[in-house]
Amino acid sequence: MPADTLPTSGIGGLDIGVVIPAYRQPGFLAEALESVLAQQGPLRIGAVVVNDGCPFAQTHATGLAYARRHPDRIAYLRRANGGLSAARNTGVDFLLAAAPACRGIFPLDADNRLKPPMLARAQALLDAAPADCGWVYPDFDFFGFEANYTTAGDYSRFMHLAENVCEAGSLVRREVFASGLRYDESMRQGFEDWDFWLRAAAAGWRGRHLPHSGFQYRKRAESMLATSERQRGTILGQMRNRQARQLQVRHLAPLEAAEVPRFALFLEGEEQVGFLLDPAAAPPASQPIAAARDRFIQASHTPAALHFPPHCAFTTPATLAVLRRSGLLRNIFYHANLALRDAHVLAVTIEMAADGALGLAFTPAPAADGRASRAALILARTQLLQEVARDTYRGWINSLREEAPRPLVAHLAVTLPEATEAPPAVEFLLAEVDAMRDRTLARSALGTEWRTDDRRPRFSAQDLYPELARCGAILPYVPPGDRRDIGFILPLFAFGGVEKVVFNYAAALREQGWRPHLFITGAHRMQPQPGHFEVFESVNFFEGQGIEGGDYEKLHLGAPVSGFANWRDMRDAVGLLASMDVVLNTHALGGHGIMQQLRQQGVQTWLGLHLVEKGPLGNPLGNPHIALAYEGAYDGFVVISDKLRDWCIGQAVPEEKIVRVLNAPSYAADPSAVAQGLAARQVAEDRPLRVLYLGRLDAQKGLERLRDIILETQGPAITWRVVGKAVLNETVFDLSAAGLVIEPPAMTAAALDALYAWADVVVLPSHFEGVPLTILEAQRFGCVMLATDVGAVAEVVRDRVDGFLVSNAQQDPALVSQCAVILQQLAADRARLRQMAAAAAARGAESSWSRNMQDWVLRIEQGLRRTA
Repeated sequence: MPADTLPTSGIGGLDIGVVIPAYRQPGFLAEALESVLAQQGPLRIGAVVVNDGCPFAQTHATGLAYARRHPDRIAYLRRANGGLSAARNTGVDFLLAAAPACRGIFPLDADNRLKPPMLARAQALLDAAPADCGWVYPDFDFFGFEANYTTAGDYSRFMHLAENVCEAGSLVRREVFASGLRYDESMRQGFEDWDFWLRAAAAGWRGRHLPHSGFQYRKRAESMLATSERQRGTILGQMRNRQARQLQVRHLAPLEAAEVPRFALFLEGEEQVGFLLDPAAAPPASQPIAAARDRFIQASHTPAALHFPPHCAFTTPATLAVLRRSGLLRNIFYHANLALRDAHVLAVTIEMAADGALGLAFTPAPAADGRASRAALILARTQLLQEVARDTYRGWINSLREEAPRPLVAHLAVTLPEATEAPPAVEFLLAEVDAMRDRTLARSALGTEWRTDDRRPRFSAQDLYPELARCGAILPYVPPGDRRDIGFILPLFAFGGVEKVVFNYAAALREQGWRPHLFITGAHRMQPQPGHFEVFESVNFFEGQGIEGGDYEKLHLGAPVSGFANWRDMRDAVGLLASMDVVLNTHALGGHGIMQQLRQQGVQTWLGLHLVEKGPLGNPLGNPHIALAYEGAYDGFVVISDKLRDWCIGQAVPEEKIVRVLNAPSYAADPSAVAQGLAARQVAEDRPLRVLYLGRLDAQKGLERLRDIILETQGPAITWRVVGKAVLNETVFDLSAAGLVIEPPAMTAAALDALYAWADVVVLPSHFEGVPLTILEAQRFGCVMLATDVGAVAEVVRDRVDGFLVSNAQQDPALVSQCAVILQQLAADRARLRQMAAAAAARGAESSWSRNMQDWVLRIEQGLRRTA
């Protein structure tokens, strides 16, 4: 202990200890100490003065004199200069050791002062508060330069992240310091108190406002605070880098939902108004509608002290349930955030899709066609409604009933695969506006707070994500915190093989307790898979035309990289995905551009590769070549074959980053249908050979080859069926010359079972492939495959054992001729057909998605444990 430190046994009985760092302000120290000694009430209140190596002898003399004069209430310590944080920590450590009865510790700067009743009132509030209340904080009442600022309102950790609403001069519960929390001694430029409060809040402690506190802050033209404010950007940047984990969306979203939610949900016929972030979950808070109207009015007068959500949503419980079941509800509210930046109102209508599709169609404001009057869900800016509620003129808002409304109305059309009754919400909205107006006009508009409030309004919380998390609008979703949310990113979602693989990944993970979410980057419509509504937690489309689009001025190995960042702010796209724990990007060009930002959010990023495509001239090109440019942005690669794994290693992808997940049949076949199909094929001798093409009618699939094979083989001995449609383009494929009508895609398991049970041979003359699901599904029924030897087809078809592989290197006429010969031989040799069918069936029974995914799931979970 330094030589000039006095004995301290006299202060052991203090109830409240005030820590006063002293450095270069000797003339004010006595005033601060007198304000401590003048505290009133039954509590024993004292101070410890910490001389932080002050070069002025007066500081030492004053501290020593007060300690000698009041040995039972004041202690004096000296230490080498370490900065404000070090001095405070020295005083805190001293009080914890020397004053075991001390219940509260108050850091007081030497140039500030306290009015006589402050500390007793603060301790009484702290004693009465819940156990997680770690400190009580005052208003900002300045003297010198006189000003008065309020910090009234419930404490919000979310808003505290954006601005310091708690003065360092706050009474802190002893247990906060006893838990090990201290001021950061590396912060010597300022904001160390703000940093301390945020770390305390992250540890589970909360603050509480002390009204009319009696804390007085000396304000001068030059001070440590003034110097800190000039370096605000630098200091704040360093502070937030240290707090980066707490500023990730997965941590911010639950805070927002609990403290400053962005939606007020009004449901027609219900008496409670929900305050929420996540519209698909139960509201974490709600109020009777009368109380909500009062809050709506009061928040318009004191927006920094009282929160009311920035958006109001009006609908019926039935409509909300329909949209929730579709998986689109969260994405609708996400698009509402975007639309209401410019529009006053978003009108959401519901339509039925003739083709069973699911999707969104967004029309920005203005939409002068009466859609608002038909909308099943309406979202409006709260500030707009507050202004309307203060105005006796009703015509402006009532025009929402008309074909040409005066408010700016954006429109979002929701397409669902089945019809639903959705009553208009506009009359409900207008009735609620009238009720709010009546309530507003019946109240006095005069405020009761005389202090200035220059804090951010609480309704602006949703706008803080770019500053805090470096992202834009977030998916309105509150993760449960168990790290089991996985997002699947695709450019489109139709009925193709890649989509089926992703769907089966999602279904298998769902069975293991994961919550899969679907994100589509290049379309606003999708084709739901059977079971879609039970598998996906949410379905999400991006803003505008999506985020696909290449930068053709930057080619990586001949393929364009993502051009997304060139033509749009990426922050909203990052926000849409940032609440995920894991994402798998499968062939989405736009997805590559946001992976690195997602990793900064603590998201584990994976790339799914299915095949090496070919360009128009037959040259290797496509998704894997693009992906190599972004290899460093991914934690790992998921590939579907040994051949693709070897290709990635050959392209310098670290072997440890690659996980192989073999494909399996895309749906669960009916065992009785499989058995009947196998049995029927074994005894079929007197009918034509049945040959099937099943798949997309896109150029990749070798449609010109297929046509020629059909023309060369069709006859009494061979019967053909062609089933499918174009997905990637509008390829014109005409089989009228062969007398065939192309059948529409089989959309159900029963329809697929019937096709495979019918076929003896399945033909796939593709130019390039990965591991086609059609092969695995056909083998399960004992179908013999006839396929080009492309991609990893040879890994699932054994040539002349359970199928036939033909070389893709030969010219098309030779390839067509070879296929025709094989089909004609099988038509003539049914014994061989039966033998190969049995081998195919045995091979097809081996696959399972859950088993094939085990290594990948293990890697994901290991990664999450490392970042827990």
